[in-house]
Amino acid sequence: MSEFTYELPFSNEKLLQGILIELKRINKNEILPSLTASKVSIDDLGTSYYVDRSGRWNARGVKVKFYVNPNSIEALSKDEYRSIIFEICSNLIPGEVGYDIKEIAFVPDLNIDIDSHEDIIVELENQINQSTSDILPKILPAEIRDKGREMAELYSFLYSIENSLRMFFEIVATEKYGTDYINKISIPRSLEKTVSSRKESAANKKWLSIRGDSDLFYLDFKDLGTLINNNWTLFEKYFPNQNFILSKLDEMADIRNLIAHNSYVSKVERELVRTYYNSILKQIESKFK
Repeated sequence: MSEFTYELPFSNEKLLQGILIELKRINKNEILPSLTASKVSIDDLGTSYYVDRSGRWNARGVKVKFYVNPNSIEALSKDEYRSIIFEICSNLIPGEVGYDIKEIAFVPDLNIDIDSHEDIIVELENQINQSTSDILPKILPAEIRDKGREMAELYSFLYSIENSLRMFFEIVATEKYGTDYINKISIPRSLEKTVSSRKESAANKKWLSIRGDSDLFYLDFKDLGTLINNNWTLFEKYFPNQNFILSKLDEMADIRNLIAHNSYVSKVERELVRTYYNSILKQIESKFK
């Protein structure tokens, strides 16, 4: 009977998470963009490799395979990076599992959205790593790049909740007034001017993508809060009270403006957005059940 379990005490996703944490701990942040959106698997190579006496008796040789953005393959293939990741994997997998890591491999994930912000970050990191000049590392130090990744993640939350609220508003208003709801709901004159001004600006800048096919896409967090407040009878059954939703939208609008002006948002504020994101979605999810 074998002394080994041949089974990880955690999921492959947890293994990847541990690898990312270790890379941060040893300040190898330049590797992070290439692995953050990846997937990992462990392929059993069997016990045949023991003929060269390179492993423990009755352990199994494995290959740790990373499915990554195709644009990251070249960067990750550096001997230095491969060696670092190999060592981290070896340290994270408990000895009693009975896996001897024989190799690691990086293969392209063909299902990944190569237009994602992760792809842009990877490209930037590769440019810096491959630059023969010392200018880029000076004007784009690791600290700035790390903060950029944090802001990209936060923007994803804000983008999601803002557009979720737009869609939620449209669904509720359409049920009440029909597809012509925009002409029947209560819209303050100031917001009408905002929509009109932003539409005119968009029309004059034809090289930019349009915001959307609804007037709601020309309104931001605080504007949506005002619109919800002015049509409260439509939304009162979804929220405990007006302050519940309006105060959160106001705070997220301020945080959104900081990101829009390339300012840094602290961890406390980022966690606040996560909390608001979850609490608002829980309130409105009943509409979609």
